[in-house]
Amino acid sequence: MVGARYAIKKELGKPATFRFWLFMGLIVLFILFDVGAPLLAENRLVVDQAGLFSAAEASYLAGQAQRTGEAYGLELVIVTTDDAEGKSARDYADDFYDQNGYGTGADKSGILFLLDLDNREAYISTVGSGIRYLTDQRIEDVLDAVFASGLADGDYVAASQAFLAATEDFLAQGIPSDQYTVEEQGPNTLTAPEGLAGLAISGVSGLAFALVNKKRYKGNPRPSFFDYHRNSLVSMGVVADDLVNSRVTSRPLPRPQSTGGPGSGSGRSTVHRSGGGSFHGGGGRKF
Repeated sequence: MVGARYAIKKELGKPATFRFWLFMGLIVLFILFDVGAPLLAENRLVVDQAGLFSAAEASYLAGQAQRTGEAYGLELVIVTTDDAEGKSARDYADDFYDQNGYGTGADKSGILFLLDLDNREAYISTVGSGIRYLTDQRIEDVLDAVFASGLADGDYVAASQAFLAATEDFLAQGIPSDQYTVEEQGPNTLTAPEGLAGLAISGVSGLAFALVNKKRYKGNPRPSFFDYHRNSLVSMGVVADDLVNSRVTSRPLPRPQSTGGPGSGSGRSTVHRSGGGSFHGGGGRKF
């Protein structure tokens, strides 16, 4: 009888024990998520491959990038590198964005800021709505702010802060009313078959023209109808023209006035295809 009661008590205790450990597990997962989420965001939004930031600086920049990106529905990323793998700053920035799955929404909207110590260039790569927010002129204005913060003197933290602040200002202003997107035109080059075809066509055309004109001018020259040696009369008299009653009027030309502040220029956004085939806007500047 005692053994039966013990067995019943043991069975009744199992659900309570299970619920206890389940509750504790949920608490642990919540703590891990609460602590780990910022770390994941930091590692994702600030990728300091060149070792330019301290842990505290990277954390601060990542937090600012995350807050701004979430407010405007895109992803802001800061990347540093001292090895561009033989690529240009533009290609490295575009490929890094594409290959690491950045961006929000179907159009992968986002803006990546690259500090490339290999090519000595600061570059901004835009995707999706980032292309529309940061037009060509606005990108130049953001780069102005970045360089004014001391990038050329090696103040990489201040340069990154300036990027985030200037970008947030333009995001707050919204997409310009005159914004439009055009695809970058590549260099005009001829392939070898096109060059050979052009050479053959021009050669045949030139030969035909020469043969036709040779036949047209073939024959005995006719004597001139007008003997200019005997019938011409030249007078070498001196003629002087005097300018009288002249008057000169002058007036200052007004300088063109600015029609707005920074970023008020053209709404053009120039895009190009990355190595992965996606469209990116952007611009950069050497330092």
